[in-house]
Amino acid sequence: MATRKLARYQEMRDFGKTAEPSGRGAKATASPRLRFVIQKHAATRLHYDLRLEYEGVFKSWAVTRGPSYNPHDKRLAVEVEDHPLDYGDFEGSIPKGQYGGGTVLLWDRGYWAPEPGVDIEKAMKKGDLKFVMEGERMRGSWVLARMKRRPGEKRDNWLMIKHKDEFTVEQQEELGPRDDPSIASGRTMAQIAAGGGKGPTPFMTAKAGKADAVWQSHRNDNSTAAAAPKVAKAKPAAKTKPKTKPAEAMPRFIAPQLCKLVDRPPQGGGWAHEIKFDGYRMQLRVEGGAARLSTRKGLDWSDKFAEIVDDGAALDDAIIDGEVVALDHNGSPDFAALQAAISSGDTDDLVFFVFDLLFERGEDLRALPLSERKTRLKALIPARHARLRYVDHFVTGGDAVLQSACRMELEGIVSKKLDAPYHSGRSESWTKAKCRAGHEVVIGG
Repeated sequence: MATRKLARYQEMRDFGKTAEPSGRGAKATASPRLRFVIQKHAATRLHYDLRLEYEGVFKSWAVTRGPSYNPHDKRLAVEVEDHPLDYGDFEGSIPKGQYGGGTVLLWDRGYWAPEPGVDIEKAMKKGDLKFVMEGERMRGSWVLARMKRRPGEKRDNWLMIKHKDEFTVEQQEELGPRDDPSIASGRTMAQIAAGGGKGPTPFMTAKAGKADAVWQSHRNDNSTAAAAPKVAKAKPAAKTKPKTKPAEAMPRFIAPQLCKLVDRPPQGGGWAHEIKFDGYRMQLRVEGGAARLSTRKGLDWSDKFAEIVDDGAALDDAIIDGEVVALDHNGSPDFAALQAAISSGDTDDLVFFVFDLLFERGEDLRALPLSERKTRLKALIPARHARLRYVDHFVTGGDAVLQSACRMELEGIVSKKLDAPYHSGRSESWTKAKCRAGHEVVIGG
């Protein structure tokens, strides 16, 4: 079946000239979950190739400008020929003059599943496929909707649209101009084109079971993509002592919790009020003495803040939420100074203010109340550290805290429910109130 589906793919390529896999002879390993890859492809026009595993091949679409987390963006996805599964491990340069000539980078990979109640075969025929992805950069629910062919069109055009969920954003930056490194090799497009660095780690051709261990992200949600196959548990023998809870594998990245903008802070007790920092929201991940900093979109910015990463590597294994800030001579956040420091590479004096602890030593803490997470975070961060600083909070009236922040010419405050768990995306349990709303204008006369 898969061999017949790949006939068109094989007709279009000369495998004596291109290093792309031919699809002859099954090399991809079986998986209990459907896999996906997204490859950034600098062909005649830069685009992102979405590939969904189904019935032994990759169903494939070329998505112009890349997928978007904004539900208002309707990205054109041109259906192309089915690709072999081992194409999911391909990264390199297709020679000029060959079909699709240009550089290919593995931008994301992971698992996908249809939305509950969706039959893949029927949805594909109907042209309305609702599905969930769980990767390192792509998380949440999307739909592929086929458009009616216009006269002269030889391919089916679809639209790729984000469903509203906890990963939705109001504005999506363009993927094309960004120089995101490969998710599988860490190389940039330029390094791949030059043939430098090591090749990608295998995913589709990894030994059975290995890929599942590497790519399980332990998301704390109800998406079907996150559901691993259930394994029956053996009943414990009588009179055995309870076993300690096994350590969980830390995800590579956790989508951050976001604040809802309000006119004034919440009233009453049960709230922690923190200073709102004017910096870059970052996530510090420490494992085995190695650390990295990721942006709120999951991009690796460790190179930009090398000093903070070096200090973070001395901590116990953990995932920490915080904000990188530059301070002025009064000790107040200065966003312009932060941008200047990044631009010049002079980042030695930047500070990482930490305010939440999501994982610690193999334990997922997201279901714990904020009060307990912050207590454990305070114990984790060394006292009076120059670059890593714990963010304390106030439990007095939010209005009074906001007024104090405004008198100090700060941006505002963030208020968080002390008994609430950590929830990726925007929610009512985190709010922000600003000191003033304004606009930058130029006045000429």
